[in-house]
Amino acid sequence: MAKMSLVQRVRMRAPTYWKYMREKPGWGIMFLLARTLAARRIERFFASAPVRIPARVSGSMFPALDAPSVVSSLARDGCYLGLNLPENIAGEVRSFAERNPCFSRDHESNGFLPHQYSEVNRESARDVLAGYYFESAENCPAIVQLRSDPGLYSIATAYLGQKAFPVRTRLWWTFPSSRASDEDLHAASQDNFHFDMNDWRTLKYFFYLTPTDELAGPHQCIPGSHRRRRLKHQLTFTVARPTSELEEYYDATKFVTITGDEGFGFAEDPFLFHRGMRCRENPRLILELEYGVTPSPPSYTYGRLG
Repeated sequence: MAKMSLVQRVRMRAPTYWKYMREKPGWGIMFLLARTLAARRIERFFASAPVRIPARVSGSMFPALDAPSVVSSLARDGCYLGLNLPENIAGEVRSFAERNPCFSRDHESNGFLPHQYSEVNRESARDVLAGYYFESAENCPAIVQLRSDPGLYSIATAYLGQKAFPVRTRLWWTFPSSRASDEDLHAASQDNFHFDMNDWRTLKYFFYLTPTDELAGPHQCIPGSHRRRRLKHQLTFTVARPTSELEEYYDATKFVTITGDEGFGFAEDPFLFHRGMRCRENPRLILELEYGVTPSPPSYTYGRLG
């Protein structure tokens, strides 16, 4: 597949972006300006949203978690490693994913069970790199319970500086492939460093639901890149940057590759440069919970717009 140019990408996404601007006044301003550090600092100042000390809560699935340390790490590095799901919650989510069909972006009407990905690839001209659950993830009680955890709420509210609430939930597999083009990898957010532009301030929690080593497509990020960024990486219409270009500016030895067992989790400011590395051997199941301070545009369908 030929690589799409910037003009082609803009042309493809323009109708969707226009719809977002009609549904949520101010979305276009955010989309244009929130990629700059100065604009993000100004927005936070006028929103009176300084980073705060998280409130003490009870009933969290993470009772041993030092919430102030999590928030301090997020402010400094843009990420925090060491959220661990209870075994029963991790097991329930994985069981749900194994028993229910996932979908590729190309064929949302034809679902398949995750263990069938090799068969799907044999019958397709292009390998399926990722299988998404889209809205059906809402049918998993363990995900709904986790998303309502008071500890996650408290950390998100303290870091974002305003009362936070869940804005997006995503559950998906990444599969190994031997026929992946650069464009295919880009569409599946694999091997492609980028930052997210969903809103001025959001926070994401990720949880591995399968053991994830360096061959299973682990998450990788560049700590501190949410507050220190080359000007050319701010004055751009694209969110993705070549790895070699980032290694010239940031210390490549400080890039963090996040591996972990089933249930291992981490928090991340999505303005941080990050990527999912290419899945080379073992399929990976991952859950993402995003919290924000303003609602998404009503027509936003998470995972469908690459």
